[in-house]
Amino acid sequence: MKLNRVLLSGVALVAMAGAANAADLIVYDVPVTEPVMVADTGWYLSVFGGGVWTDSVEADDGDSVLDFDADMGWLLGATVGTHITNNLRGEVEVSTGSFALTGVTDSVDGPFDIEDGSASTSYLLGNLWFDIDTGSGFTPYIGGGLGAGYVTAEGQPFFGGNPAGPAVDLAGWGWAYQVGAGVKFDVADNLALDLGYRYKSVVDAELSGGGDDAIANVGSHVLQVGLSVGF
Repeated sequence: MKLNRVLLSGVALVAMAGAANAADLIVYDVPVTEPVMVADTGWYLSVFGGGVWTDSVEADDGDSVLDFDADMGWLLGATVGTHITNNLRGEVEVSTGSFALTGVTDSVDGPFDIEDGSASTSYLLGNLWFDIDTGSGFTPYIGGGLGAGYVTAEGQPFFGGNPAGPAVDLAGWGWAYQVGAGVKFDVADNLALDLGYRYKSVVDAELSGGGDDAIANVGSHVLQVGLSVGF
């Protein structure tokens, strides 16, 4: 009987040890919550500059249509923007540029030279840009903007080497828009180089000054380079 009790006790101990080992082998399937993807909502500041080639500079003074000739000019500007979604950015742009006026063709009186002629265009635009995700630090984008534009124009028309009437000095506001595309290159944390093309236009600007009035339309091509800093 004593031997039987010993054997039974040994069997019990072995069974208990086996149960403990089996418990150690149990794997609990604990659910893991997947991280939620959140759009990059960081703000950024950009500064840029570039060259301007006018597509058309026209004005209607009520008596005739004036078509101006212009040299290459320049443009400088800045934007403040934010990422609305992973691919969509919204921003506010303030920019200004200038170019020389060298001549004008009057629809009634023909061509004139212009001395000391210049024009400027300033823009206040709300822009939307769509970023094309390439999975790298190379990000193409397309988009455009709408807003207001301010135009100034001045100069002295000449015909046959003699002044043709008084000098012109006009300024006024109109509607403005732009369309464009470009590519951004990440060069450091929160720092990107931006190379872009824009077509900018001011439409139906109501110019006045010195007793003269005109409705002007200005369209220009812009090649620009900028630097964007995220914060």
